[in-house]
Amino acid sequence: MDRAGAVTQRRENCFVERRRRNQVTDKPKIALSRTILLAVASLLLLPSYSGEAQQPANPAEAAGQIADFFGKVGDQIYENCIFELSDEQIEVQHALVDAYIEHGASGAAARKLAANQIQPPKLSVECEQIRNMPRLAPPPPPTEAATPPAAWEPKIAAAPKPKAPPTPPARAISLASKKVLPQWDCAEGVDYVTIQHKGYLRKLTGGEICNPFQDVVHEVPAAVGNFRLGYTIKTGRLFVITEGGARGQTIAWAISGREVCRNNPDPDCLATRAVGPLPPGEYAFSANKDQRITWGPTIKRYVVGIYLKKLWGKERFTPQQTAAILARGNIAIHERLKGEMSEACLGLEPNGWAYVASLIKNARATGLNVYIDEPYPQVAENPPVVVASSFSLTSLFK
Repeated sequence: MDRAGAVTQRRENCFVERRRRNQVTDKPKIALSRTILLAVASLLLLPSYSGEAQQPANPAEAAGQIADFFGKVGDQIYENCIFELSDEQIEVQHALVDAYIEHGASGAAARKLAANQIQPPKLSVECEQIRNMPRLAPPPPPTEAATPPAAWEPKIAAAPKPKAPPTPPARAISLASKKVLPQWDCAEGVDYVTIQHKGYLRKLTGGEICNPFQDVVHEVPAAVGNFRLGYTIKTGRLFVITEGGARGQTIAWAISGREVCRNNPDPDCLATRAVGPLPPGEYAFSANKDQRITWGPTIKRYVVGIYLKKLWGKERFTPQQTAAILARGNIAIHERLKGEMSEACLGLEPNGWAYVASLIKNARATGLNVYIDEPYPQVAENPPVVVASSFSLTSLFK
């Protein structure tokens, strides 16, 4: 082979080698392109938020769809996605059946009426799609590596401690003599039935507690900026605390406390866990802004946890009451469903909860002050309670 032929052969060899290398290096690019196309295609194939949910082919796809769905619309729908009755609603429903039967209704009629009266709220289209997603099997629990046995050490008996002198028993806090405040009792001429719930009497009309608040919401002007929330125990009013022009402006209305202690600032009520309303004082939200709204598995909805930083009016309480108040926990702000009351929380109606939650989520509301009496009487309105009821005892015998 002459010199020109050798050069031509080397060029062909280089071309072949370059082509081979390009084929190898193009494989990841092709795979990446396919991955991107599949990802885009999966987004395009996701069900529209106004149509019916498609059933994914496998659990991994379902997980991806749910994650993407929540990423797109989770902030807008989290406050409305309550798929089933809460435990309290189920208990109230069963108690209603017993109460209706005592009034002479048949078992079938009592169950049907109670089921119609106590229902979860109507879901949005978005929530219906999440509800129709297939349930994913939980991952298997991780296996723990065996730990080596601890080295043997001799045990030395501790010296006996001197016994402390016995303390006299404190007077037990009792709510037996308490009565529902007149403003929360059933209005004259309204039919109601009385149920037993966790040892306390509760009057219900049409499955709802007597005199619930209307779902009133007053938006806070954007010019107000950041502010603290205020709450009055006696009236249930939630309002703005700020130095601006909206000082004392009503935002919404919320129930706090249950049965005889509903919005009742009696010291014994405030000292009774899971029954009394919020104690008066200064409260803070979670320091982590991303954790201010969290899922409450017990009540099956989202909640805003609040933490008592300073108790006000200690002179009103005995040492025993003060200790009991400071020992209370699990205090939060959340939505109240039909038939429920509130265990020391602020129970807002659906629209009120959605708006107040948005104020807290967006860090416009920075904390909460709770008062016994109204601090801004000049701007406070009367509680917007629902007095009338369409429930009639004759419906038990239809």
